[in-house]
Amino acid sequence: MPIVSCVVTTLPEKGKEVEKELLKIPGVEVYGGGIKEEENAYHIIVVLDAERYAELEQMEKDIKAIDGVLQLAVVEAHFLEEFEKIEEGEIYPINPFRGLRKAEKEAERAWLGEDENGEKEVH
Repeated sequence: MPIVSCVVTTLPEKGKEVEKELLKIPGVEVYGGGIKEEENAYHIIVVLDAERYAELEQMEKDIKAIDGVLQLAVVEAHFLEEFEKIEEGEIYPINPFRGLRKAEKEAERAWLGEDENGEKEVH
């Protein structure tokens, strides 16, 4: 289970409002915030807790879409459990490049003049 601690930076006048909106996003835990006068910004400490990395990406999009959010900075990330589940075959990673190895092998065979069995083609 990926767990990521972050700091959400907002416009100073939107801080409390953003905290309330963050609480509506499943998997987001809000640990409080405060104004930084010298930076003219409001910082909110949050933890994102998800089953898979893809869910974290969606949380990030949802947070950045909140009115007043200036930045989302990752402080620490823990993905060990997700990797263990992948190794044990409990979950399967989503691979946007699925089929790439097969295409590479086909291109290599064509370059070398081999058929599907790796035998030299006779022309």
